[in-house]
Amino acid sequence: MNDDIPAYAQKQDFIKSRVDTVTLRAEYELNDNLRIENSMRHGTTNNGYVVTGARGTSRDVTDPAGDIATISLSTHQGWQEVEYFANQLNLFIDTEIAGMAHQFVVGGEYSKHDVLNGVYSVTNEGDSNCLVSGRGGVSNGYCLQDENGNYIDNIDTLMGRNINKGAADSDYQIDTISLYVMDTIDITDEFSVFAGVRADTFEYKNIITGGNGSDTTYEYDDTLWNGHVGTMYDITDNGNVYLTYSTSANINGGESDVGGNCGYGGLCSSAESVDKAKPEKVENIELGTKWNLLNEKLLATAALFQVTKDDVMEGTDYDTAGTYNTGKNRVKGVEFSLVGNITERLSTQLGMALMKSEILKTAATSGGEPVEPGGRLANFANRSAFAQVRYQLTDKFSFGAAANHSSEVYVGQPDSTASEDLRVPSYTIFDAFASYEFNEQLNARVNVANLTDKDYYLTAYRSGAFAYIGDARNAQLTVAYEF
Repeated sequence: MNDDIPAYAQKQDFIKSRVDTVTLRAEYELNDNLRIENSMRHGTTNNGYVVTGARGTSRDVTDPAGDIATISLSTHQGWQEVEYFANQLNLFIDTEIAGMAHQFVVGGEYSKHDVLNGVYSVTNEGDSNCLVSGRGGVSNGYCLQDENGNYIDNIDTLMGRNINKGAADSDYQIDTISLYVMDTIDITDEFSVFAGVRADTFEYKNIITGGNGSDTTYEYDDTLWNGHVGTMYDITDNGNVYLTYSTSANINGGESDVGGNCGYGGLCSSAESVDKAKPEKVENIELGTKWNLLNEKLLATAALFQVTKDDVMEGTDYDTAGTYNTGKNRVKGVEFSLVGNITERLSTQLGMALMKSEILKTAATSGGEPVEPGGRLANFANRSAFAQVRYQLTDKFSFGAAANHSSEVYVGQPDSTASEDLRVPSYTIFDAFASYEFNEQLNARVNVANLTDKDYYLTAYRSGAFAYIGDARNAQLTVAYEF
């Protein structure tokens, strides 16, 4: 890992985001056993970026300096415009059936998401200073080092970018109507069971513009059925044990910004066969216990869990036919948490997860040979932990600190076997915060993240060409006013 590479962002680089959201909530209590709630939200999000990447490479043999190691620059860019509307209506019913208390939740939801994705027209007007080779052959490049390996001057203006917003290359639309019902039944004072079922009916459409300017329309609809069931037993007044089973599903083409790139969550199969792909199925089993400590001031939780994902869409570059529902993986683990007050003024949040992932089935190949199941998932940390303490110094002023830890991550394509050679090291970072309440309506909060300004990386691209660096030390001031 290199720590001495100079800043290589170009002066024209930018990342811009704007989020506008309106939310309306209403609640009406018809009687002691019946109430109705409605939540409505409309929002828009606009994102755009043109940024510079750097990767270690070698000059091409045709370069005047010869085949020598260097660092070349690349461009990463795109824009996205999102508009969404969602309305959720819930009816809460408390009643008694056959001498047992029932708590029903009956509801419906409508959501509409429209997403335009596009790219910028970026022209590099700066003079090239090297020749590099890539997928398209030999091309003029921009290298941070001269023929002697020394960093050049004026790196931030090397590429001389001219940037204009281009047209959209995908128009993603999905409308969903959902209906669900859930019930919690108190069998005895200590023993209860709960169950629910949900149906999501959606209409999907994605118009993707190809490199030749022609449009391909992917369009289909389906209904997804999922549910959950579980039970809970109160061991004492302060502790219980529970067991749950639940399912969920991911549709074909769920990621709007990658078009037909199946390997990254985009559409799998052709436009004519897109409706033939099965949804990815997820099953979750959890066995846990919860305990109230220190006169119910502190909640301790421990749980064993297993998440199994089947019919995984692995990608059209694998040697398989049909809908690409060829993968299966599983995550097993245990998690612990502690939340609440230690004293009247000292509170804490602690959490830890220890997990193991395994590829159970895959159609991937490497060097022409099938990849054997049994490897770990790419971009997956086996261990993670979080700790926070907060001290209420006065009735108005509080402060605290937090720590986040993640174990090493082996990189690769999502939902696939991780590389055995490419990994991102583990990291631990520390944060601090303080808040002050001026009155019941006005308060302010200061957050300082990554106090030690540690260099750390979240994960890396599957080829190892570049890594995703974590945030440097930064501070945020938030002022909130309620009226």
